Amino acid sequence: MGTNTAVQTALTPAQRYFYDVNGYVLLKGIFSPAETQHLIDLADQMDADGGCTYKHDGYPKTPTLTVLSRCAWYHPHLLETAMHPILLPIIEDVVGGDVRLEEHQYLINYSNGTGDGNPSQVSHVKDEGWHRGTAPNFGSFESDGHYHCMFSKAFIYLTDNGPGEGTWVVPGSHRMNIPTKTLREFMDETLATQLQSQAGDVLILSETLVHAGPQLKDGSSPRYSLVYGYTPP
Repeated sequence: MGTNTAVQTALTPAQRYFYDVNGYVLLKGIFSPAETQHLIDLADQMDADGGCTYKHDGYPKTPTLTVLSRCAWYHPHLLETAMHPILLPIIEDVVGGDVRLEEHQYLINYSNGTGDGNPSQVSHVKDEGWHRGTAPNFGSFESDGHYHCMFSKAFIYLTDNGPGEGTWVVPGSHRMNIPTKTLREFMDETLATQLQSQAGDVLILSETLVHAGPQLKDGSSPRYSLVYGYTPP
């Protein structure tokens, strides 16, 4: 698979604690440059394939975002990647048992072309597309002192995410049942964090966590991510 086989197949105690407290954890260097480029090539192939009739189901293309839905159906390597030997045991740990593949999609973000982007947390943090996939009181539980989310995702970053280009998260919101709309009303730079990462890193994220994709500043290169969502069988 072209992966970094030196990476362990379970979270360290420090990583597990960080996930329990914050609702996400960033794993460094899981995929090699060759592997990330191969996954980008498959995304471009799928995007250009006029015979792939399901690729935009539910997510029409916009000037700033292309979503390629059900990508694991498109190529065997994309289904194989969903069962990655490093990631799958970690996903099973945070979900709390066996899992099934619930979602699989590429996300390709583009510059908004206006020159205003979001380099400043203060001026733009409320304007991000804050959301979560399930409420904490419905989609999560505690067991043996650890937090588990029954809808968890692996964001595989295929390109670097520098300043102003990364996933937004609200650490700790995975434990708070406050509606996202209400949280957004008093959102400020003290609550939100925009992550920076490199190609090949993987974000393990609970869908109870309030999060958002980036608004890329003018002149930014396209941002490629491959996202898998997992739930109990």
